[in-house]
This record gives sequence, C-alpha cells and structure tokens, in this order.
Amino acid sequence: MTAAAGALPAYGVLTPFQRYGLDCTFCGAPLAPGAAVSLGWLRHRPAPGVRVVWAPRACHGCHTARCGR
Repeated sequence: MTAAAGALPAYGVLTPFQRYGLDCTFCGAPLAPGAAVSLGWLRHRPAPGVRVVWAPRACHGCHTARCGR
C-alpha cells in the first residue's frame, strides 16, 4: 500500500534505515516486509548536481495517527 502521510521529517534528521524504509519514518520502529505503508519514492538534492532517491515507509500506527485512515 502506498499512501501520502502529510509532512515528512526532513531527510537530514532521519537515520539511513528510516530513509530507505527499514524503520518507520516517524517513530523509528523496525518494519517487517509487508507490515508497513509505503510513503512513495521521493527525491532529495543535498547539493547541486547530486540526487538521492529514497523510499520512506511508516508503521500502521503512525500512518493512521497522521493521516486519519
């Protein structure tokens, strides 16, 4: 499932595991495959000419709290 979750934490404050969907983007809890909500593929530009693609995910509890679903 992919869903928008409103405002995400800034890329720079997240751990690598949160940036790439291994931990919840909001609470940092470890996520099992199939047990989370994808927040889509996002792009980050840390510097001119540099592009980073990241794929944050959220646990169902955080997603429900932030999206009301």
